[in-house]
Amino acid sequence: MGLSLTDKEAIILEHEADPQRILNILIAIQYASEEGYIDEATAKLVADRLKLSEARVYELLSFYAILKTEPQAKYVLKICNSTPCLYTGGAMLAEVLETILEVPVDQATPDGLFMYHSIPCIGACDQGPVIKIKDTVFADLTEEKVYRLIEDLRSGCYQEL
Repeated sequence: MGLSLTDKEAIILEHEADPQRILNILIAIQYASEEGYIDEATAKLVADRLKLSEARVYELLSFYAILKTEPQAKYVLKICNSTPCLYTGGAMLAEVLETILEVPVDQATPDGLFMYHSIPCIGACDQGPVIKIKDTVFADLTEEKVYRLIEDLRSGCYQEL
């Protein structure tokens, strides 16, 4: 079930329907939605409520990598690519995920369960390398721990995600 119109409007109002806060609004709506992306109707709603053109909303949607305009996988694994994480083995994460999941970065697995991509910083530099799924950070990862994490996710061990 998707985010209701009332819920989307509440998020817009939480940000005082301020056009200067459009990025925060789009991110908040995307994060709150089960689908994990901004659909056409939502983009139109945001444009309307903030008194902006739809073109301006789509400009932001296409510019910021964090914003998605297509459905995402059930588990979106965010790999930290900050310098500290790279020094502690972060580069290995994408390679291992590509091997395990048999898909390249930014592509969902055929079953729709997994997708992974790199982001600039997760805020857990002292625990790298890390993967973040929603609000949960999986830290000090090794190749073995990544394999175990994927197995656990497939078997439903993390119902809260």
